[in-house]
Amino acid sequence: MTLPEPLVRLGARHPLVIASIIVATVIGVGATIATVAAFAAERWWVLDVLTSFRPQLLVLTFTTGIALALLRRPRLAIVMAIACGLNVWQVAPVYTRSQPSVAASSATLSIAHLNLQSHVKDAAGLRNWLGTRPADVVVLLDVGGYMADQLIRDPSGYRPVFFLPARADDPGGNLTDSGVMVLTIRPDVTAVTPTTEGLPRSSVEIAARLGDHPVRLLGLHTTAPTSSARHERRDTQLDAVAHWLVADPTPSIAFGDFNVTWYSPALRGVLDHSGARSSQLEFGIQATWPVPVRPAGIAIDQSIYTGPLTAITRTRGPSFGSEHRALIVTYAWAA
Repeated sequence: MTLPEPLVRLGARHPLVIASIIVATVIGVGATIATVAAFAAERWWVLDVLTSFRPQLLVLTFTTGIALALLRRPRLAIVMAIACGLNVWQVAPVYTRSQPSVAASSATLSIAHLNLQSHVKDAAGLRNWLGTRPADVVVLLDVGGYMADQLIRDPSGYRPVFFLPARADDPGGNLTDSGVMVLTIRPDVTAVTPTTEGLPRSSVEIAARLGDHPVRLLGLHTTAPTSSARHERRDTQLDAVAHWLVADPTPSIAFGDFNVTWYSPALRGVLDHSGARSSQLEFGIQATWPVPVRPAGIAIDQSIYTGPLTAITRTRGPSFGSEHRALIVTYAWAA
């Protein structure tokens, strides 16, 4: 039997080696195409979603590049190395850029949020977690009515200051809006429904204080970009976040399930338009979704801020059965 010309060029190698070259080439070339295509994210919503997987593309191009080098395919290895470098360029800032230095003796304000996806498999765990006082302000997104009722009756040491029940699909086919609940241990925290046009219904505006000075907070859950229409709706909601941030000179923090990662031009646009800074800088990838595939997760939960603030800690919390992990960020005044 005559072998195809590409296999003939591989020479008399062991079949396992040939198979390894083919597999590494297919995976590496696919990852390289995805790496380059993601730079056209503003042209097609699918490519914007692809930007969320920059860390995974980095790992794939790096490992296939090493494998092809060891398998003596130098030209392909060089192509993978270039693609890997492009992904490093995109991923590196969340490690190499730093937060502003904290002012001496600054007060702090910690904010936690968690998308519960309308159900809690471990309600006892959630209540126990709240009992540890994980943050000054806790915002529960997509909280179901049963869990909200339980927390209103017994908020585990917190004070409920806001609850917006979920709204189901209407006859016109509008998308479901999730519920929002705000818990706090601070006596001066208040919360209302925001009035900025374009924000998702599942949003809450919170007034708090950092030391002696007021701070505005906006918690929200944007639409998941699983289709062209939903992607457009999410971008409209993100634009509204930028407008909210610039509408008031008071230091402001917007956080929640943004359904977008640092690598997307959609989030970069919000940061550029508002002059906001991401709390993710310096703290790394910190993937929050989906929990079942943690090594391959992506960071679609965000916390961004304007004004003379700085993020001094940023950690992930439990999920309690949700596919999201909690995100807890502590802010202070910058030096």
